[in-house]
Amino acid sequence: MTEEQLVSALRERGVPLDDELDDLIDALDEGDGLLTTLSDDRWASVPALLNGRVFTHRLTAPEAEHGFLGLESDLTLVEPLVRRAGHQRLIDGSPVVPVFPELHGETLADRGVPPEAIADGGALLLPPGCLRDLGLSEGDVVAVRVTEDGLHLEAATGEETPADRLAALSRALKDELAVVPGGPIELHDALTTACASDPALFTEPLPPLSEALSACGLQYDGEWLAPATFDFRQWREGSRAVAIARRHHLDDEAGFAVLAILEQYERVAALHEAASEGGEEAVTAIVDAASGDVVTGGFGAALPLLAEVPVAEAVLAEIPADTRAAAALRLFAESLEPMAPRAARPALRWLRGKAHERLGDVIAAEAAYEAAESMDPKWAPALYALARFAGDRGDAARGLALLRRADAPPDDILAELLARFEAKPRTDVGRNDPCWCGSGRKYKKCHLNRESLTLDERAGWLYQKAGLFLADGPWRIGMMEAAQARAEFSDNPFALLEALEDPLTADAVLFEGGAFADFVATRGALLPEDERSLAGQWLLVERSVFEIDEVRPGKGCTVRDIRTGDVHQVREQTGSRQLKPGMLICARVVPVGEIEQIFGGIEPVALHQRDELIALLDSGPDPETLISFLSRRFAPPVLQNTEGEPLVLCEVTLRTSDPAALAAELDETYERDGDTWHEHITGDGMERIRATLRLDGHDLIVSTNSEARTDRVLAILRTLDPTLTVVAESRESAQDAARRPAPAEAPVTSPEAAEVLARFVGDYEQKWLDESIPALSGHTPRQAAADPTRRGDLIRLLDSFPDTHGHPGAMDPGRLRAALGLE
Repeated sequence: MTEEQLVSALRERGVPLDDELDDLIDALDEGDGLLTTLSDDRWASVPALLNGRVFTHRLTAPEAEHGFLGLESDLTLVEPLVRRAGHQRLIDGSPVVPVFPELHGETLADRGVPPEAIADGGALLLPPGCLRDLGLSEGDVVAVRVTEDGLHLEAATGEETPADRLAALSRALKDELAVVPGGPIELHDALTTACASDPALFTEPLPPLSEALSACGLQYDGEWLAPATFDFRQWREGSRAVAIARRHHLDDEAGFAVLAILEQYERVAALHEAASEGGEEAVTAIVDAASGDVVTGGFGAALPLLAEVPVAEAVLAEIPADTRAAAALRLFAESLEPMAPRAARPALRWLRGKAHERLGDVIAAEAAYEAAESMDPKWAPALYALARFAGDRGDAARGLALLRRADAPPDDILAELLARFEAKPRTDVGRNDPCWCGSGRKYKKCHLNRESLTLDERAGWLYQKAGLFLADGPWRIGMMEAAQARAEFSDNPFALLEALEDPLTADAVLFEGGAFADFVATRGALLPEDERSLAGQWLLVERSVFEIDEVRPGKGCTVRDIRTGDVHQVREQTGSRQLKPGMLICARVVPVGEIEQIFGGIEPVALHQRDELIALLDSGPDPETLISFLSRRFAPPVLQNTEGEPLVLCEVTLRTSDPAALAAELDETYERDGDTWHEHITGDGMERIRATLRLDGHDLIVSTNSEARTDRVLAILRTLDPTLTVVAESRESAQDAARRPAPAEAPVTSPEAAEVLARFVGDYEQKWLDESIPALSGHTPRQAAADPTRRGDLIRLLDSFPDTHGHPGAMDPGRLRAALGLE
């Protein structure tokens, strides 16, 4: 059906679509794989489309030995069907299991199937001995027929396929190819559309699809189908070049240049991989031999374009950041530089420097960047790299000078960072005054233009250097995963970008994730000695839970480590304005010269989370686990009923053929009140309604506040009256219900009603005093009040209660304090 026909058919069946048509189409498009779109945009049911069709496959040695069928090419149409649970069986009921080497290693091991025997497209694991029982072995052809009852397997006959069957397949597929002249089409789409257009296609066995396509004058490459004369290699290169150009905002010529350079790099990488066991000399010799003739042809024409900064940067961005690729990149740049045009050599030397960086040799990397800068003093990538190295060494002035030469904009991240930490001349000392250092020399002769920041002042710079390390290297994936954990509960479309900027995200990856240790190991040789020592101290500090003892707004605070009891005097200007004595926070308090500071943000901790968080920190969590825990405070509230079940407002209408008989059964089962029956439950010494049932003629309306309660009641009702049928049902979460405008509630003005509420709350408060409270680690409030080690937690808990004095129906923290002797 077309989309319009499908919508019309659904409406004829009473499905309301006016307000949800787009949602329906999206749901179909993201469905369970049993619906598919044809190449002409019609919708089709996969089971109906394939029912009665037969596909053949020539067995390989591993398939015959281990009893499986590869799902690529020959069985490409069967693959989406057998992925679904209801279709994973043979016609005798025996199960068949789709398996993929990266997902089902244990299943394959149980059957003794080597994972490498399964192609990336997966395989269908058959019952043991199934192929042997059919008399099939390597090279034989098996026929797989799709039926409503499952898959039917049989040995294909050796008879020659009638020419008309192949002609029908050829005609159907060439009609599909005609729709996209000059280019390939997706094999799966072409086959499904062909089946929809010709009901007789594949109803009788054909040769295996890979052989049948060749007989039809067609070829396929992976998932693509094309005429026999089509050049897939050239098409893939062109598609890749276009994608590269689009990805890096290049023109077509530059895109093809990047592709040509990458292909040569990949050639060198393959040689490097093959020769690596023979040692560095063997690798160099092979690469030199392979590089001798590359200056001709497409690569020779592309090499001069490497002098263009966008081309060089695109080449680097397309090469993986792992060490194996970096070793090949270094060899590639070294071997190509002597034969490259002079203008392209700075780029190759810069690429060599990037390779050294990725291999962890920052000294060699810096030397390569300096060599690139000497070849072309204006080549921006080398200047940027050297500016960052100058910053790591603590020389902000040199870094800024290099960035100015590279024409970096003032709002460049590195430029802003270096400007922030550049030592400025002192304004409290005149040029001809004695120098502040006490040397006896004039300021202009001693420290003017040679000022340096103290370690306290440079601590933030050290932290920012580590932040730059996160953004430029293998830790980018870790940052993305951590940001996803931070953004879990946000529906903001920019939540992931905001999470990447969140202080906790970077700090957790740096410390819990190990990136800071990697930074120190990799770039520590560049740091000033005192910063390197400070970084070593930071690596010894664990994140912990702290109680705020004293706050000095705008200046700092005094905190006590809950885990160790240590007291810290923290300098914290911004955060101290939000903190209050008694608060619990999760943070990392680190030494900074003569003081202590908090880097990586301050996370508030609820009292009931304290012990669980401490246990988590003691376990050494990974970044995602820690961030997920600390981000729970952003999660929407989970409303529950008195039995701890998620609050869902449920109403089900059932129709009975005998209302009188049903009413009699309900009288025996539930408590009656007129035409209404109730199911009750007792908790906390109070009787509460669990479900309400109301009989209205032949209709019985069941109302509960959880799906579990509804399902229990329905199960009982079906035993009381098997004729009951559901005629209407609604289940709405409490959150969704809360979004609907609620009618204004009338205030409690009756003195009698207020007295009843006050008496009820008073009784509940007395019971609460002796209840086990999770926030008090399972102790009761009376026990916590009597225990000096728990009394502080109790006070914090009561302080968190809203002040509801004078509000009937609400607990009063003042009364509770008085009852516990805490006033």
